Amino acid sequence: MKKTFLTGLLAVLAAAGTALAQDAVKAPRIAVIDMARVSAESLLGKSYAAQLEKLQTDINAEATKKQTELGKLDAAVKVLQDELEKQGAVLSQEARERKQQEIVRKGRERQAFLEDGQAEINRMRERAQQQAQSINNEFQLKVRPLVEQVAKDKGYDLVLDSQVAYTINKDFDITRDVIVKADETEKAKPAASAAPAPATPPANPKP
Repeated sequence: MKKTFLTGLLAVLAAAGTALAQDAVKAPRIAVIDMARVSAESLLGKSYAAQLEKLQTDINAEATKKQTELGKLDAAVKVLQDELEKQGAVLSQEARERKQQEIVRKGRERQAFLEDGQAEINRMRERAQQQAQSINNEFQLKVRPLVEQVAKDKGYDLVLDSQVAYTINKDFDITRDVIVKADETEKAKPAASAAPAPATPPANPKP
């Protein structure tokens, strides 16, 4: 009987030890965030989106300008070709050759303008891509501490992007909280950065 009691006691102690070990290794609390929503809905994200939109607008405007100029060159070449076709029979050999040479020259100008314009637009696009990457990196750097602060306030140990989550329990989604935090930070910027008004200099004493 003594042996049975000892065996039972050891079993209880083992179970208690297992429970304590499980308690000691606490499972981390995990939250999820939709960064696309933060970018699209927060004031911070919208300010960066406006910068990206301006880059694209500038490229489109320059492309439209180049296309307009190219259209003018095409029209000039066509006018010369029409003149040569209509007046060819009455023009002298020398005049006809001059007109043909002018058409060739205008055609070369048109081709050179096209190639230069395409190269310039490509350079603008490359610069825009670099700037877009820089803007995105800056956005991520500014959002990261906000995400960490929200996670800390809510007691989360780990935050995952919603894109890597197969299913999401909305109770663990901190996207809205981060958007609110980002908006608060963005709204506070003007007040924080406003320079104090210069002190009014004392009036010069009258002689």
